[in-house]
Amino acid sequence: MDWNFEKILRMISNKGDGGLLLDGRFGLEKESVRITQEGDMALTDHPAVFGDKFTNPYITTDFSESQIEIITPPLATIDETYKFLVEKQLEVENGLEDELLWPLSMPPRLPEEDKIPIAKFQSGKKGSEKEIYRNGLALRYGKKMQLISGIHYNYSLGEKLIDFLHDNFDSTADKDGFKNQLYLILTRNYLRYRWLLIYLFGASPAADRTYDPVIFQELRIVRKCCPECCTRLKDYKRYAVSLRVSRFGYSSALQRKYTVSYNSLVGYINDIRTLLATKSRKYERLEIYKSGTQLQLNSNVLQRDSEYYSSVRFKQTLEENETQIDALEKRGIKYIELRILDLNPYEKTGVGLNQLRFMHVFVLYCLFSCSELINPEEYQIINANHHAAALFGRRDGLKLNRTQGGLIPLRDWSSEIFKDLKAIAWLIDEYLGEELYVPVIDVEYEKVMNAGLLPSSKIISEMAENDESFIDFGVRRALINKNICREVLNAY
Repeated sequence: MDWNFEKILRMISNKGDGGLLLDGRFGLEKESVRITQEGDMALTDHPAVFGDKFTNPYITTDFSESQIEIITPPLATIDETYKFLVEKQLEVENGLEDELLWPLSMPPRLPEEDKIPIAKFQSGKKGSEKEIYRNGLALRYGKKMQLISGIHYNYSLGEKLIDFLHDNFDSTADKDGFKNQLYLILTRNYLRYRWLLIYLFGASPAADRTYDPVIFQELRIVRKCCPECCTRLKDYKRYAVSLRVSRFGYSSALQRKYTVSYNSLVGYINDIRTLLATKSRKYERLEIYKSGTQLQLNSNVLQRDSEYYSSVRFKQTLEENETQIDALEKRGIKYIELRILDLNPYEKTGVGLNQLRFMHVFVLYCLFSCSELINPEEYQIINANHHAAALFGRRDGLKLNRTQGGLIPLRDWSSEIFKDLKAIAWLIDEYLGEELYVPVIDVEYEKVMNAGLLPSSKIISEMAENDESFIDFGVRRALINKNICREVLNAY
């Protein structure tokens, strides 16, 4: 296919239908830890007012009994999706009584490991498997890492947009196969450019000292394999924008040894299946059963496909007793799950409406841009850019590797990307007849020019100005967000 960003935008412009750019479905998943007024992780059960966590489709738990997850259905517009999230956030806030929702991705003040409660489910095969799976996660990675929370942005291409691209670029191809190719194009570019999302929206530059054991363990691993890297890594406190998506956050040293391909759906499925079938000596030593109790589902690299810690996943709606991998193989990709976003403590729901609009434009940029296959060398480079942005994003003059062309300042590369983002936003606004998207792009570009505007910078500066600890800052923001959430819903 003659896939070209300028060509695609010109064709849409000539067609005079910028509405194609808005064609899609959008969903969100938001994780948050419940806390006491003092900033300690709440050790109470999932509030009964929300019903059975196993059957409530919108309010459930993630890893821990203390970790609430809000899920929106796939909706036709970003505005609808955001409003649904606000409504569910208000429902949760009202049901918590004296507790609060921790507004940050890195955990609040945590108790010792054995005091952290894993999510409990009703008896039965499915409930039992969910608990054993979570026990396995705790055994393999520790409970504290599992308390890291974030926002998952789910996006599916609209049929009108798919048809337009299919008719103009490969009308003889099988439509379902063509749709899979679109998601693969989008995903490869998302992997290449996700550093920009980390830089702009990273909001986890610090952590409480009760999380330090996880960081120290990772530093010990680095010291063994790369002693000279340790000094550099220790600078994270000065420059980090997102500990959550760094090697100090939701990460697996074992999984980093394996590569999952995004060059084809067959390759992706086969690579995940390999991890599901590969025995791990490390996990075998942890045992599957002990004193008649099952500790983990199995001793493979992945117990389930959901254990794969990627910044993006391909998803398909599941039928009864079906795994994601089987569903993808049978029916192809239905949507993608982007897992890069930190909770923003300055947004009452952890994510803002304008941020979601930016994400939409960014996804379209990834879809329309040329997307060569990712070879092993580039795979290493794009992962290095990811971690450089996460741990050193606030460092002045940070350079990234652009594969072809070598090192380039983050600011210069960002400026190039923003020109294309603005072109997409302009077409959307022209269709809408009002300026909604271009101002969003302009505001985010200001962060490229001034790192002090980043949420990560604001968090660090505010803590210093108020002489606050990480916990004090989080509790204060939690109280603010609880109060204004009601006002936002009433005004929406």
